[in-house]
Amino acid sequence: MKIVLVVYNSVIEPDLMNLLEKLGITSYTKWTGVQGKGRMSEPHLGTEIWPSTNSVLALALQDRQKESIIEEIRSLRNKLGKEGLKAFVLPLEEMV
Repeated sequence: MKIVLVVYNSVIEPDLMNLLEKLGITSYTKWTGVQGKGRMSEPHLGTEIWPSTNSVLALALQDRQKESIIEEIRSLRNKLGKEGLKAFVLPLEEMV
């Protein structure tokens, strides 16, 4: 199993939720109002100057599901261009 952390500009949440629905992924943990700064986008700091924020989804997935979501995220990144969207894949050793 894998943990997929998806960090995204909160404004694209509808696109991401549609993606999860399409893949039949119904379980996740979400953090909202996450602040950050990356190389490919403007800062998302929730301030007057940089008002936008990010959200993070944590998904515990079987390997085949991980492959599907990574493929879809790549496709969505290509569609959105510079809009903030990243996925990080980590090993999941145990879930209790």
